[in-house]
Amino acid sequence: MNELSNKILISTQPNDSFYELEKSLINSGALLYHYPMIEIEESCISTQETNLIKNITNYNWLVFTSKNGVIYFLKKINQIFKSLQILENINIAVIGQKTANEFIKIGISPTYISKSNLAEKFAIELVETVIKKDSNVLLLLGNIANTNIENTLNNHCKYKRINCYNTVLTKTKFPELIKLVNENKYDFIIFTSSSCFVNFAQLLIKNKINVSNIKAVSIGKPTSKTMKEYEVEPLITAQQSNIEGLVKEIFQYYKLK
Repeated sequence: MNELSNKILISTQPNDSFYELEKSLINSGALLYHYPMIEIEESCISTQETNLIKNITNYNWLVFTSKNGVIYFLKKINQIFKSLQILENINIAVIGQKTANEFIKIGISPTYISKSNLAEKFAIELVETVIKKDSNVLLLLGNIANTNIENTLNNHCKYKRINCYNTVLTKTKFPELIKLVNENKYDFIIFTSSSCFVNFAQLLIKNKINVSNIKAVSIGKPTSKTMKEYEVEPLITAQQSNIEGLVKEIFQYYKLK
């Protein structure tokens, strides 16, 4: 019998990335509910930021930490230049293969692909082995991305940052979700980012439900760290910080029980 058969799992990730999790669990026998805690939307960039993009050939490196950064950056490039050809001779560094795949889809191979999915490790790699001192670097990130990369690049090179997309908290109240959690009719809740967890925690607090009692799994150490600030001890913290690694450890968790 499949270890996950009839287990009730709750996903909190945004709609645009839910498919990967759903596909990974489709034959597991698990009952997967989806209540997105965050939404991804294109950012409105300033005139100054638009000018940075218009002069993109002034940069030695473009740096991306997520596929959403790539998706919305390419949209802006198309809007400004009506073509992606201008990117062909610029070095591109990305975090993880899934981020790289967004470029590969359009026939561009990133110059550097970090094997790590952690911004802290990626930043160290950039300084130690990738970006030469005093290079011009453009960071294409999201509005809630931390400053780990900027802090590491300080005193090494010149950089500018543009937030290409925004992560916003959903306003949906999800009464079905509150009922499942309040009645403990689930096996665990999956969190793929700190922002997903924080919005979920605030939703429980508004409904006077003790956050620390939830059964949760985390995609990686940064998300688990945020969870612990709310006194939540994750049942699983994925060592490989992506959906593939998380699903693998979920199966392993139930196999050992």
